[in-house]
Amino acid sequence: MKKYIKRFAFVAILAPIFLSCQDDFLDADVTRYTTQERHDELISNPETAGGVSKAAISKTYAIFQEYWDSHDDFGLRAFQFATDAMCEDVVLYGSQWFIYDYNLDNREANYRRTNSTWDQNYEIIAKINLHLETYFAEDSTDPVIMASKSEPLAIRAIAYFNLVNFYQHTYVGHENELGVPLSLKTTDENLPRATVKEVYAQIVEDLTYAAEHGKATSESTDVDKYVAAAYLAKVYAQMEDWANVKKYAAMAKQGGTDVVSAPGRGWSVGEKDMLWGYDVNTQTSTLWASFWSHLDKFLSRGYAAGGSDKGIHNLLYDKLPENDSRRKLYANYEQYPDIIDQMKASDPKNPKAEIYDYDQFKFVAGTPGMEQDYCFLRVQDPILLEIEATIELGDLGTAKTLLTDFAKKRNPDFVAPESQDELREEVRFQRRIELWAEGSTWFDMKRWKLPIDRTVEGTNHWTKIRVETDATRFFHKIPQSEIESNPNLVQNP
Repeated sequence: MKKYIKRFAFVAILAPIFLSCQDDFLDADVTRYTTQERHDELISNPETAGGVSKAAISKTYAIFQEYWDSHDDFGLRAFQFATDAMCEDVVLYGSQWFIYDYNLDNREANYRRTNSTWDQNYEIIAKINLHLETYFAEDSTDPVIMASKSEPLAIRAIAYFNLVNFYQHTYVGHENELGVPLSLKTTDENLPRATVKEVYAQIVEDLTYAAEHGKATSESTDVDKYVAAAYLAKVYAQMEDWANVKKYAAMAKQGGTDVVSAPGRGWSVGEKDMLWGYDVNTQTSTLWASFWSHLDKFLSRGYAAGGSDKGIHNLLYDKLPENDSRRKLYANYEQYPDIIDQMKASDPKNPKAEIYDYDQFKFVAGTPGMEQDYCFLRVQDPILLEIEATIELGDLGTAKTLLTDFAKKRNPDFVAPESQDELREEVRFQRRIELWAEGSTWFDMKRWKLPIDRTVEGTNHWTKIRVETDATRFFHKIPQSEIESNPNLVQNP
């Protein structure tokens, strides 16, 4: 952490700020680079400060998508897939990238995943702390300023949410365990690990501010109030604060429209159910080191096209009712041979791709190929969280109505169960199916305290593991380089 605070400290307000010709907060005669005097003038004016802040934060967003250290390190989407691969719903075949995550063998202090997760998220935090000190050093009650401040606060909270769960167990039952260092200033260094409770308190504070004061934007490439509310609902779910889960999930779902996924569906950031994503293009694509390279076997190049197959756990899939449309998102030679033929025939994809039962068709890049956009968060996540919270609060009538509305779009024959326990099991199943490989399952399994069990008879998992989600091997050690440079850090078991 210390190295990232120092690395970006020099970029403070003395650095020239790039201002594009379409930034409407500039005078027409201002050049591409602003002077220090002009910069100070712009950020002191509520009418222009928001635009300057927005321009300055764009580089931070890139970290969520950038190539980092290896071909399984490409920002948030890599983190989401790696953690979901640790559970039982995603199946990896053979030796490939992410195999150590899948084998629960990527937690040691000198391992790549342990280091890259720390480095990426603390780089984001360091940049955000500098941004807050530069543009929001003074408290303000101006709604425009507060809306602009909401965005960096929410980004920082998301980074801490990932970190505290990666390097410690879930919240409930582990509140007083050591979390991660809580750096909130650019001058912070050699901080000890804050407790899980302390880290969560800061996350809740930042996300609440963002959800209450943030702007609802028309773009899904920024962390607006709906994204902040969705993450706040996810945080409160870890804390089992169901009233607040319901409150903020209901707010978040207003930011998108539920869309029923079909094989090879579009993943553009313009899709109606997309709350947050990244607009990938030829300049920003990380090519082979990308989510699409690892998931889409129909591309003419990439790891999946080369045989690094990913599929769904057969026993999870087999629980799907025969009329549920999500069965079509995975290869099924017996029921949907026409879909397999359709996927094979798609051009310009790989017509020679070998298809096996349970292979995934959910994540197919389509024409953009490796330049397809990234989805970090869909509206279905808060929709299902609201239903789950309603069940946990005991409002079973409302829960049945909401669950039926959601499930019938996918299975017209759906009938909601009656008891609270049955409803709880059903909404958990719906989350695992609907959000497969979207980065939610790992967080969910941790908070549900359900074991990861790949040993059941008939499974298509080839790595047979049964582990509790609060066992030592289900969270990660602090990077060795950080332990050696910071005497105040205590290592995990």
